[in-house]
Amino acid sequence: MLTFRDFSLRCDPSDSSIGFKNVWNWSFLEGKRTAVITNNLFLKYQLVGALAGHLAPISGQILFDGVIGWPVGGEGGLDSKLRISHALDFLVAVYGDCLEKSFMRMDLFWDLLSRMEIHSGLIIRDLSLLQKDYFFLAVSVLFSFDLYLIPRTKFLMSKSAKPLRPFLHNQLESKTLVSTSANKSFQREFCTDGLVLGEFGELLFSGGLDEAIRWADQNLEVSNSADSDDEQFGTGLNLLNLDSSDDGADDFI
Repeated sequence: MLTFRDFSLRCDPSDSSIGFKNVWNWSFLEGKRTAVITNNLFLKYQLVGALAGHLAPISGQILFDGVIGWPVGGEGGLDSKLRISHALDFLVAVYGDCLEKSFMRMDLFWDLLSRMEIHSGLIIRDLSLLQKDYFFLAVSVLFSFDLYLIPRTKFLMSKSAKPLRPFLHNQLESKTLVSTSANKSFQREFCTDGLVLGEFGELLFSGGLDEAIRWADQNLEVSNSADSDDEQFGTGLNLLNLDSSDDGADDFI
């Protein structure tokens, strides 16, 4: 169970003192695959960053007895100067237990990479943009985490990523998922529940996915498109809960 205790996040990128009107003291149930729906794009960044452990909340804490993966499709802390083989060695050293529980065998993983002409000797920074997107998504679904974070779905839902989506479905069996993507096609394929948040973290609606989408469509102002959300995620916004010029986004996206 993912539990929030006296938890509050920043809600305004221009003012670090603006947080939740009411702190969170509630839980995501284990095995729930929840789409978080809100028009506050910055709040989405903050929530994913806090769950991934890359920024501290304004107050409170997150309790979770399990392994939280880096955001699906993100770089997983890998240096772009690493060769593919060395990048895998690093992740296996850190997440070996999650690999042992995985539904994906390593030989199948390498076969999936070979379809995009990605082999072990290549350096990450030398990959094409499409190859990088494919590689980082493939690595994200290689390991069996207890909680998956999915902020971006533009590539995940593309034709190029179609061979990888079944493996994400397999890994999600009985696992917890929290997604902040506004892509309704993704939500309906991968999520079971919806949580609608207000501008200041207010819990406006919680329930089944279809009901949550309908409630948000009827009660929230029209927001940017799903693709726009994807493109803006992690581009120049300060995710740290302090007044600083540093941008924490690239640390986990």
